[in-house]
Amino acid sequence: MSTATIAPPVPTGHPIGFWFFFWGEFAERSSYYGMRAILSLYMTEKLGVDKADAGTFMSLFIAGCYFLPLLGGYLADNFFGKYWTIVGFSLPYLVGQYIVGIENKYVVVGALALLAMGSGVIKPNISTLLGMTYDQKRPGQDQLRSNAFSWFYLAINIGALMSQIAVPLLRTEHGYRVAFLFPAGLMAVALTVFALGKRFYAKESIQRKVVGTVGESIPDGVTVTGLPIKYKVVTQAELDADWALKLKTLESIGSLFILIMFFWAIFDQSASTWIFFADTYMDLHLFGVPVTADQLQSANALFIVTMLPLSVVLFNQLAARGVKVRATDKMITGFVLTALSMMVLGGSGFLAGKKQDAIKVVFKEGEVILPASETKLKEANPSSIDFGGVRVTGTDGTFNETNKKFQLTGGTITFTDGSAIVIDKGRIDFDKSRGAFAKSSIELAGSRESHFKKGDYAMGGDTLAIAEKNAASVKTGAKIEGPKDEETPKVSIEDTEWVPPAERVTAWWQILAFFVLTIGEILISVTGLELAFVAAPPTMKSFVTACWLVTVGMANLLINAPITRLYPLMHPGVYFMMLAGAIVVVTVIFIPLAARFNRAMAAAKIAEEEAKAREGNTEAV
Repeated sequence: MSTATIAPPVPTGHPIGFWFFFWGEFAERSSYYGMRAILSLYMTEKLGVDKADAGTFMSLFIAGCYFLPLLGGYLADNFFGKYWTIVGFSLPYLVGQYIVGIENKYVVVGALALLAMGSGVIKPNISTLLGMTYDQKRPGQDQLRSNAFSWFYLAINIGALMSQIAVPLLRTEHGYRVAFLFPAGLMAVALTVFALGKRFYAKESIQRKVVGTVGESIPDGVTVTGLPIKYKVVTQAELDADWALKLKTLESIGSLFILIMFFWAIFDQSASTWIFFADTYMDLHLFGVPVTADQLQSANALFIVTMLPLSVVLFNQLAARGVKVRATDKMITGFVLTALSMMVLGGSGFLAGKKQDAIKVVFKEGEVILPASETKLKEANPSSIDFGGVRVTGTDGTFNETNKKFQLTGGTITFTDGSAIVIDKGRIDFDKSRGAFAKSSIELAGSRESHFKKGDYAMGGDTLAIAEKNAASVKTGAKIEGPKDEETPKVSIEDTEWVPPAERVTAWWQILAFFVLTIGEILISVTGLELAFVAAPPTMKSFVTACWLVTVGMANLLINAPITRLYPLMHPGVYFMMLAGAIVVVTVIFIPLAARFNRAMAAAKIAEEEAKAREGNTEAV
């Protein structure tokens, strides 16, 4: 009778911890991309930052988010472990999300520093902890782990898609403060979900190399977070060899990484110059539905979600038929598509009309565009300002030096036909403004354009119904009170750039540019991350992956921070065509470097196979 025990079957499904990673990452990325979606316009509209500075600040913020993964990896690997590093740096991240909506430049700078710290330090650790969890909970099941990373990447982009649509919508309906609180709430959810899953994650330990004599033993220690520290004694020669290997690897792949910086520079301008361009030059309607300039960013996440699976199927089919597409070939194609996307934007820039200086009056209920004043707002008479025949008289008008806006809570805007909008306690008094609104459509004489939020507004005993396209009608009904504010809102009068509606180009141009750029992203970003992993020796994969992330930070620090300052000074068509030309030059330089890299990789593979044959498939440490 056999006494052998039968080993329990190894689970083949995803471990429980995966779902904490998935939903936690979904909420965190929703928080990050939702906040980032409205950040550029927040700086220009609420903080009085000009577009040149806003583009630079956005670039520096993104750079911080991608430089700090180096710090995050170092702290996790040497002191705190991945779990406690994520939890610990989620707290400043959460604080930054809550205070970024406070309309003070110094508070916002501090908030962005906290946000960059939190996002950057967390970034390299959560995906690594996910991989470790699969290695421990589902050992040997590489395909299951690969599937988990695909779902993980999907969570990131679905979260980005939803928040890039929702947060700008919240901003439009309820203002920036409320809009920023939504990502803050999502970050709180992300932290809670992730923290609750601790017992389902991989068991961690810290490994440290110390120089000593061969055979020497050092007792294990413990970190401040309670993780065991295991010491490995190595010789100085081994450490020197480790650094030499790192330098050789970077020499091999570093030239490609440097050129890929230019792709990231183009890609990350979708959060700054693309928004500024759409906000001024584009008719922001898709299928007849109004959208905002910053909502257009969601097209990238939508195309990633739909096209990434298709790209996997395509390259698998090609491989099955014996057609092997090298990583560098994919990246060259990605560069070409990136240049094409810039040509699409540049072409739309040339088709759009010329921008004009104008004045924007912003109410709680909407906005009116007026001709520019001959007198600067800062120097205007606070009690009466003329804008091309439209006169604004304010009872308490003051110029806000910080935000560069003229603000008032009471006054009158008198149009060229004598009709007027009366402002009382920061709101439009529709009952006293009947002459301006009691028409089949709102056409304010002397103004250039007007937009009012859809809804029913009280006009004494009547109700003013404003439809989607500013059609207005007065109907008898019970008095409907407008929304109440905790504090008196202020009507803002500010300088703006304006293009006549008939001369704006359709927003579909930017959707097309995003479509082309997203295919380029799949061919460069996803392929580049895989290339970094494959090209690195077994002991250096985390280091080379971190260097890949740093290229994004360098792109924003060294390229975008100065280059985006040119956007307000140049015609948008010229600006985007300049970027297209730069990518064409980069592509030409990339091709021979890619060929040299492929030869080096082929030679390295042959050398590795020969070494394994001689030494019995052992690996050098």
